[in-house]
Amino acid sequence: MNLGRKILLVLLILLIFIAAGLIITKWSSITRKEAPPGIQEVPQETRSVTLYFVSKDAEGLLYETRDIAVREGVEEQVKAVIEALISGSRDDDKISSIPEGTEILQVFWEEDSRTIFLDFNRVLISHHPGGGTSEYYTINTIVKTIAANFPQVRLLQFLVDGYPVETISGHYAVGKPLDVMRWR
Repeated sequence: MNLGRKILLVLLILLIFIAAGLIITKWSSITRKEAPPGIQEVPQETRSVTLYFVSKDAEGLLYETRDIAVREGVEEQVKAVIEALISGSRDDDKISSIPEGTEILQVFWEEDSRTIFLDFNRVLISHHPGGGTSEYYTINTIVKTIAANFPQVRLLQFLVDGYPVETISGHYAVGKPLDVMRWR
């Protein structure tokens, strides 16, 4: 074997080692970016929010802090917070006062009057268990959650399928916007 062939063989082996090293490096960086099973990846831009739930003994409200993805605009941010509230607490000592199956359809923000309109599906009223205490907690958890996270909101109007409702289950008037700072 002459010297030229030996150099070419050494260069070829060296090139194979370099290519293998690059492939291994690229593959290991891809596998490191994947989250381990059972761990949820949190979007890079998150916001810490306060959600209100009813205590398990129904003696009052308890709050929970949760990180949610940041969305653009007041309406989308409010919708994300209400969706988190509807999804329920992560703590067994807290219960949701919002009927299962309730969805937030749309949120409207009227900046001049500082009013937020929350449009829920009909399940909010059709599947509500009734009773003054239950209705009070439903309204209160929503109002307090909005007040805690959106200081720019002064009034909150409940809508169901796009229309104002007089009451959720017959005990509290919600036909007109509620003052979030004065609600009991």
